[in-house]
Amino acid sequence: MEYKIIGNSMQVLNVSLDEGESILSDSGKLVSKTETIQMAPHLVGGLVGAIERKVTGATAMLTIFSAKGDKGMVSVSGVMPGKIRCITLAEGEQFVTEDHAFLACDSTVQYKIEPVGIGAAFFGGAGLILQRFVGPGNVYMHVVGDTIEYDLDGTAALEVDPGHIAGFDANLQYRIRFVDNIRTAMFGGVGLFLAKFTGKGKVILHTVSRFKLTSEVYLEGRQENPPKK
Repeated sequence: MEYKIIGNSMQVLNVSLDEGESILSDSGKLVSKTETIQMAPHLVGGLVGAIERKVTGATAMLTIFSAKGDKGMVSVSGVMPGKIRCITLAEGEQFVTEDHAFLACDSTVQYKIEPVGIGAAFFGGAGLILQRFVGPGNVYMHVVGDTIEYDLDGTAALEVDPGHIAGFDANLQYRIRFVDNIRTAMFGGVGLFLAKFTGKGKVILHTVSRFKLTSEVYLEGRQENPPKK
């Protein structure tokens, strides 16, 4: 199995599969495929997992792409301008993403739905669920805008606007806290919560919050095309 990331502002992931190999992808992300690639719906966590994903706003079904009869190629991409990032996991290594950041993963990767606790449900619009991936294999993330990566060494905590979080090493500890000054939250446009990461590990961020972006696009559209009275 080989992969190639193509493009600049709107990247596409091309994965070449040998016969018998397969990858899982988020539904609705297919760009193209060779005729030797077969696709089928796939439930993560069975019916309960599908319902849980749907209720929390994620895609209920995934798609599995498999090479049958000969090698083949499949291309997938995100739905917003941004970058694709590959996270390679060793055996037993774990990585967590926010639900919308997941694009695809190798079939060898275990994929778990992880509901967020009540306090963390305000994960900055990052969804009510996180997704935990357990290696070995590659996990492909789609990040809106560009990526920012921080490697924490355990000496200092990192506080982040939660809407910019794409993923992080599972060994990091995180919690959601209120901003220090409520007036700053109300009038400074920074939101009520920050996500605080501690420990040693990697944090990957979006330079653009997908939730702020969609909100701005919606408001701009409303201004240009006001509802008719």
